[in-house]
Parts: sequence; C-alpha cells; structure tokens
Amino acid sequence: MSTIVLLLVLAFPLLQMPKAYSTELTDQENAAAFLADVVGLDMAKYNTTVVVYNSYPADTNGVVAAHANYRLESAEGKVEVSCQFRNNALVSLGMNRLGDSSILYAQPQPTDLLSRAKGLIQRYQDYSGAAYLQTMNDLLSTVTELKPMNATSGNVKLIIKINEPFTHIDWIYTVNGTDVPRKVIGFKFEDGSFANFGNGWDLYTVGSTDMKLSRDDAIRIARQHAQSYSWKVGNTTVSKFTILDSPVNAENSMQPRGDNMLYPWWNIQLYLDKTYPGMIGSIQVGLWADTGEITNIEAISTGGPPPEDSTDPTESSTEQSLTSENGTVSSMNMYIITATAIIALVGAALLIYFVKIRKTREKTETIMPEEGT
Repeated sequence: MSTIVLLLVLAFPLLQMPKAYSTELTDQENAAAFLADVVGLDMAKYNTTVVVYNSYPADTNGVVAAHANYRLESAEGKVEVSCQFRNNALVSLGMNRLGDSSILYAQPQPTDLLSRAKGLIQRYQDYSGAAYLQTMNDLLSTVTELKPMNATSGNVKLIIKINEPFTHIDWIYTVNGTDVPRKVIGFKFEDGSFANFGNGWDLYTVGSTDMKLSRDDAIRIARQHAQSYSWKVGNTTVSKFTILDSPVNAENSMQPRGDNMLYPWWNIQLYLDKTYPGMIGSIQVGLWADTGEITNIEAISTGGPPPEDSTDPTESSTEQSLTSENGTVSSMNMYIITATAIIALVGAALLIYFVKIRKTREKTETIMPEEGT
C-alpha cells in the first residue's frame, strides 16, 4: 500500500462509518462498521491505525481478496484486529487484546455468554440484512442453556462446541443429510468475550450433493489409477510398488469446482507395504464423487506406520491438497470453517485457500486468520 493511500485511510475518521454493511464501502470502512455495529465497540474512544493492508489480484472467478491488520489504542490499552475481505465484503475478523487491555464497549455487555451471543447474531443480522440470518437467529433464540449441542432447521444446522476457554457457535449449511463445512457462519468467544467471526456462507454455492460414487467405488477407482502412478527421486523414477489392501483412508467433503460451486469429492489415501525412495509411504488420490473424474494423484511421505483403517464413509475434510496426475500442486485451505471448529478457522483457517485445480504449482495467500486454539 502506497504512503499516499495509507495517509488517506488514516485520515478518514473510522468512527463516522455508515451503520449498514455495503460492498460499496472500503474494506477499512466495513471493518470499522462491523466493530461498532456488531461487536459493539465504542470506536470514538479508540485511535485506529492501519498496520498492514494487502490486496490481491482478482482470481479466475473475479474475486479480489484483501487482508488487513489494525491496531486500536485507547487509555485502557491496545487491541489488535485482523480482517479478511472478498470484493470488499468482510468474511472474517479476529480481535485480540494485548496484555491487560480492556475492551471498551459502547453499551454494557450481558454477564452471560449466551445472551452475548444472541445479541451478536441479532446485530449481525441488522448489519448484514441477509435473509438467511433469520433462521440462524431463530435457532439460537431457542437455546436456553449454553452447552455442546446440534440443532437443525431446514438447511441450517446450529453447532455449539465448548472447549475452555473457547466457545464456538456455528451455523453450517446442510442438505439431504450432508453438511457443507465451507458454507458456514460462526462466532468464537474466548473467556466469554468475542474473539473471532467468519462468514463463508456467501462465498460458495452448492452445485450438487449427488454421490454417485460410494466409498467402495471411490477406493476401487483410486486403486486402479494409483497402480500406474510413478514419481521421481533425483534422476530415478519409482514405478514399482505394492499397495496394501488395508488400511485405507477415505474422506468425503464438498469442494469447489469452478465459479465457487461446491460438489462432493473423495480423498482416498492408499498405504504402501513399505517406505519407498523419497520416504514415500502412501499414494493419495482425489476424485469427484458425482462424476468419478480424477482430480489429483500424489505420493505422500510418511514418518511412521500406517494408521488404523478409516471406515467412516461420511468422514469429511475441509483442508486438502489437490495435486494433478503429473505431480503439480494447487493448495487449498478455507476457513471457512468446519462444523466443529469453524471459528478456529476464523482465528485461521478462517483462512481460505480457494481450490483451483491447475497444472502448474501455485501457492496462494492465506485468507483467514490463524486458529487461536
């Protein structure tokens, strides 16, 4: 960010930001509006400094990503804020007070965490205006005791997870019994205070949940392709190896396939009878569950014996490495956010690496804050 742009940003009084969320506002304005109108900070008592602001070129879907770090300073101490944006829309925000700093709120906060959470989702609904937030608000309003639980209404599943000092309250998209961990909204609290927010709901659309390939079918197809796979170690090509019948890890998840549309995907890990050159102990194969198309084959190094066989056909993974058959890699890590640790992703891997299956190796910038747990 140039010095001139930075000075313009700092010169704009953040406490005067509009109340309503808008993609027409700057990233800095949207962040300040969220802190004031959703978190409830008294922004008039803070001096806000832009510490880092990075914007990245539009991807193939026309999405411009940006990351920003802010420092809020008051007589009561300092607060660090980390944000992620997509086309000016705030998709994650993490807040961390430094040392013994106090958080300055515009209004007194409820003493119990459940009431704080209910107020937070209500204010976020007012701030966003998204119609789907009403179902989320209604689900949480039925909760009378804050404890680990699941509750579903239509295509929305409320998940509450408590792992002291952290409490996660997440709303995940579910369809036909299939959860979609990438399409989720969640809040994370630490010691009863707001810590993180993440919204992957608007980033993805479910293209299909049609599981044409069963677990056994996916393993069979993966094994066929893995048998003809090879890799190089220096000038040596390794092509002769033995694949064990067991164990086999089979993970099913929903992954993007063009225009951020989500489709069912199998990740199959086949273990070898021994460690081969390059410290290779298994072959990983990815394939679309609705078409059977292979997306990646990769030799995986191992530092120990194979694990127990995975027999859960619905086991999901929200972080994968997609590698094409010729060995090139496209990295993906979204925050969006899992059903059981969604806000931990906002604290990270609320950072999302968009999956783009390409033939050239590419490493993208992290787009969600790092997990705080």
